[in-house]
Order: sequence, then C-alpha cells, then structure tokens
Amino acid sequence: MDSLEKKNAAVMCETKALREDVEGLKEENRALKWSLSKLAGHVQRNWQYPESHAIQPDEYWRDKGFDDEEIPELQQHIMGGFVSAVSDLAHGVCDNITIGDCHSHDMVLHDAALEPHWIALTESLRMHRNPHGTGMEVIFQNIQLNKDILRLVYRRLSYHNIRDVGLYRIQFTDIRHAILALKKMLENSNVKSLSWSEIPIESVGDMALFTQMLSDQQNLEDLRFDHNGNENTQALLAGVDLSKFKRLDLHVNNLRTNGRADIPNLIASNSTLERLELDSNQLNDDDAVLIAESLGHNTHLKRLMLGDNNIHARGMRALRRAVNDTSSMNALSDSNHSCCVIGINPNACRKINRILKIHILMTERYRSGEGNVTHLNREVSGENSVLLAPFIIESIHRRKTVIEEMPFTDRWRVCKTPKAPLVLGLLYELVKDWKMPGLFSFR
Repeated sequence: MDSLEKKNAAVMCETKALREDVEGLKEENRALKWSLSKLAGHVQRNWQYPESHAIQPDEYWRDKGFDDEEIPELQQHIMGGFVSAVSDLAHGVCDNITIGDCHSHDMVLHDAALEPHWIALTESLRMHRNPHGTGMEVIFQNIQLNKDILRLVYRRLSYHNIRDVGLYRIQFTDIRHAILALKKMLENSNVKSLSWSEIPIESVGDMALFTQMLSDQQNLEDLRFDHNGNENTQALLAGVDLSKFKRLDLHVNNLRTNGRADIPNLIASNSTLERLELDSNQLNDDDAVLIAESLGHNTHLKRLMLGDNNIHARGMRALRRAVNDTSSMNALSDSNHSCCVIGINPNACRKINRILKIHILMTERYRSGEGNVTHLNREVSGENSVLLAPFIIESIHRRKTVIEEMPFTDRWRVCKTPKAPLVLGLLYELVKDWKMPGLFSFR
C-alpha cells in the first residue's frame, strides 16, 4: 500500500509539472499571436486593396434598389468582408473569412459589380495558402451564389486549410450544382465542421443527393442543419449515419417524428456523439419517453438540448428520471450521469455526477425529517448488507471533500447553499440508528 501511495504521489507530481508546462506553452503562444497581430497591423496600414477601384459608390447600389439603411450594411458586410479577408490572407493572419450579414432581412443578389471581389478573394486563397495551424473558418451568409462563383470559390477552398464551412441563408441559383461543389470541397480532409442553415432543399432528388454527400464524408465531426424544415430533417435522419458525428445541431426544424425512433436509436447506439441539439422543434411526450429510455444505454453524450418542444409533464418526468431517478438509491446510481439535459429544468446548466446526486438525495431526505435509515433498510438489505455500512459512511465524508473543492457557484447550484455540505448530521443519523449494533457484533 505504501508503495502504491508513493507511486501515486509521483504520478500526481509529474502530472502537475506537465500541466504547468502546458500552461506555459499556452502563454507563450498567446504572446506570439499578440506580437504577430501587432506586426501584421503595422504592415496592413500601408496595404492597398487590389480591387479598391471596383468598389461601387452608394449611388450604384441605390439604383439597384437598395435603400439608405441597407447600403451601409452592404458596404460593411459584403465589401468590407472581401477587403478584410483579402488583407488577412495577404498578411498571413487569416483565421476567418465572412462574406455577408446573417442579421440582414434582405438577400444580396448576385451582381456583376461583385465579380472582381470574388476573383480577388479566390486569387488570395491561391497565392497565400497557409498549410499550418488548425485551419480557417469560411462563412457565406444571406447572399446569392451562382454556378460561376461557386465553381471559382469552391475550387480554391478544396485545396486550402479550411476547418469550418458555414452556409447561412444562401440562395443558390442551381442547388444541385451547389451540392456537387460542396461535395468536392468536403473531400478536403481538413474540414471538420459544416453548417447548412436556412437553406431548405425542395426537390426529393436533390435532398437524396445531399444526404448521399454527407454519408460519403468520413472527416466531418460537426454538423449544423437548422431552419430547414421537417421534411428535410426527416430525410437527413433516415438517410445519413449520424452516429459518426461528435456534435449535431437540428434545432428549429419543426421536426415531428410521427413515431419514428431515429433519434432514440441514435442515442442508444452510444456512438461518439457528444452534443445533440433538438430544441425548438415539435417533439412530444412519446418522443421524450423514448429518448429517456435511450439515455440508459448511453455514456458518451454530454449535452442534450430539448427546450421549446411539445414535451409536457409525462415526458418531463421520464427525462428527469433518466438522469436523476430518486425512487431509490440503486435507481439513482443506475441513472445516466454523463449527460446534461437542457430543457427539463430551468436551473439545469451542468451535469452532476453520481457522487453529488447521491449526496443531494441523502441531504434532502435528512432535511425533510424523513431521514435516511428507513430508506437504507429497504434499499440495502440482505444477509451481508451490514458489511456495506462502513463504505456508505466513508462515502459521505468523501462527498464532503468533493463538494468543498467545487467553485462557489457550482457548490451553490448543487447544495443550494454556499456553506460546507451537511455531513455531521448525516453521519450522526447513520451511526446512531443504522446497522451499528450488527457491525460491532463482528469479531
């Protein structure tokens, strides 16, 4: 035992030293990024956008039908996006390209005046390809893209160090061509995340092509597919193996399962999926009951978002019971302790592990005046149950240590008080009334 304790102490010291080294490297990395940003800023002050002569005045866009409120937004988010992206690429500090404004109510349709800027962007991608780092995020939003622009842009992005691709409220002049172009770009093994938001696909054939494209991808880890409607989402659930993703966002799709069990089956498969967002849909109590049952087979899912659905009392009870079944100590121990379900409790914002849940249950029983002894006599029974008494008593002290080491806000959330956890009362209750004579009768 002494030898193991020494080895454990040595490992802990080594781990602490490694953590300190990692923090030191992070600090050096932050300092380097700051220095490079300052240097790039100094260089960029003397830089000229190569297509500045092609930036049209406000009168041009006014003649195109834009009003005086829309024109500044267009100049800032469209033209400003081009200038910023080309500049950052040229100076080696580009980690994000954003063209368009997701908050604008008006779609920016394709215009010949934009073509020189698309060309400038793609030329910068070609000339200033940075193979290092974690890759860039590329976002196009609230803008129309025709076949020529898609061909130009996606060809360059296919060979660039791209991490995230975000397409928000895009109007494709040819959706089938857009899907094929996206498929080509996603063959880039660096791409880990795709967002396809507010771009409903009307044709069944085009949706089948889209699901086939996603099925063929082996590198994607995150998929955001929202504001696309129930039919598109149903096709996605039925046509794509979603178990390969780590994060899946299907919120605001008006999703109605109509008894299908695609989502519960996905959760029950215990895949690598860590985050699943299903909020703001039309899931009902039956769906919630099936999801609750599936959580009993899952240990990987960390966050499940179910707010703003048609889930009422029956579904809520099933979901709460899945993660915190207080009917008995054994039932609580068998609950799901890895997943935080958002939407079943207004105060639920972090998952609570088994140790803390058991402490909360025992504390609530004690404070109610009902006590723990009656429950323990019923739940921990059998000829040799007395042998468990020392372990249960020891676990109370262990939980006290865990809770005292928690940050103040977390301790308040778990214990409903910033004070040290109620331990002496629990220990006194058990020592006084539970199995102590039987325990001391052992020789």
